[in-house]
Amino acid sequence: MTLKIRAVRNMRAYAILMLTSIILQGCVQPMTDDTRIAEPRQNPAITLPKVEKAGSMQVAILVNEDTPAYAEVAKILAIKLGQQSTIYNLADSQLENAKTVARLKNEDDLQIVSIGLNASLAAKVLTQKQVVFCQVFNYQDHGLITSRHKGVSMLPSLPKTFSAWRSLSPKTVSIGVISGPGLEDLMLAARQAAKTNGFTLQHVVVNSDKEYQYAYKKMSKEVQAFWLIPDNRVLSEHVLRDLMNFSVRNSKQVAVFNDELLKLGGLLSIKTDNSDIAQQVIERLEQSRTLDNVAGPDIVYPEKINLRINPVMARNLNLTIPEKYRKYAHAL
Repeated sequence: MTLKIRAVRNMRAYAILMLTSIILQGCVQPMTDDTRIAEPRQNPAITLPKVEKAGSMQVAILVNEDTPAYAEVAKILAIKLGQQSTIYNLADSQLENAKTVARLKNEDDLQIVSIGLNASLAAKVLTQKQVVFCQVFNYQDHGLITSRHKGVSMLPSLPKTFSAWRSLSPKTVSIGVISGPGLEDLMLAARQAAKTNGFTLQHVVVNSDKEYQYAYKKMSKEVQAFWLIPDNRVLSEHVLRDLMNFSVRNSKQVAVFNDELLKLGGLLSIKTDNSDIAQQVIERLEQSRTLDNVAGPDIVYPEKINLRINPVMARNLNLTIPEKYRKYAHAL
């Protein structure tokens, strides 16, 4: 037990500082250092040079660059789309954002990409345009889905998520997940992916972080592991810190959504790949450019997963990391 707590405390000072930023930003994932690029703030619309062609229509990319992960996805999209794309850096002012979006209403042969919740809310008024949104978790709460407005999930491939977990922990059967309301479609897909990989997924809906905290500790008597999803509606820094400490003390496996939580005692972190998100967005645009509506399902999931394993927690939980996953296990 001492080893478990010491492993977590060694990195706690750094991790707690990062958690506040994560919650305020809607639980977005950190990006790699070599791709930390944001468009200049002083120029609200930037057209990048052509690199490769993905279709004939122009694409307006709406993004708030203050969130680094959003800025990275916008940068990747602009590079892939080249002269077809223009980045619009949104401001904190809803009035200014409304003016920016209003200029796009009458543009012909134009598709829209919105990155993050604020940009996607601003794009809602573009009812006659095809909009593909991404980096939004609770899109149902805000009515973002229409026949012309569809998205790319903030979560990575569910089958690959549970497949990796199964390989790491072959004896685990029951997994608990807690969220706010309105995630029925996600949970339906997650249950199927979990079942395919030999897991039973138990889902509880709560309405606040205090309810989350209570439900987590109560459910811990019934499940072997927890799957944390980035639902900032019912998560807070205080609750996250408490629940990770609780999980370490009680030897619970926890799959988390960023590396900062991994340092607090998560067993594995599973995140989306920003390049894959951008590719999925482009594919949706290409499939839809000759149609009135956006083709395909309401939400598609990125195919790639960014996996990282906490070797200290694996050892404390008596788990052997399979050889093919050892490259994802690093000292924290």
